[in-house]
Amino acid sequence: MIEGPRRVGKSTIVRQFAQREYKSYIMIDFSKASDEEKGVFNNFSNIDFFFATLKLSRVRPCTNVSP
Repeated sequence: MIEGPRRVGKSTIVRQFAQREYKSYIMIDFSKASDEEKGVFNNFSNIDFFFATLKLSRVRPCTNVSP
């Protein structure tokens, strides 16, 4: 999780890192996320359930499509 003042490049640096290091990633801006999206993070006791729930929520995966 990255916290800091507005408009200093937090999202940009995270997006660049994710695109460089992973085939796909999910980026969630908690200041804009719905309660449903935030609620997914209330239960980490079963990591498989966590990721299945996250995948099925309204969070949309961002896939790096550049070569």
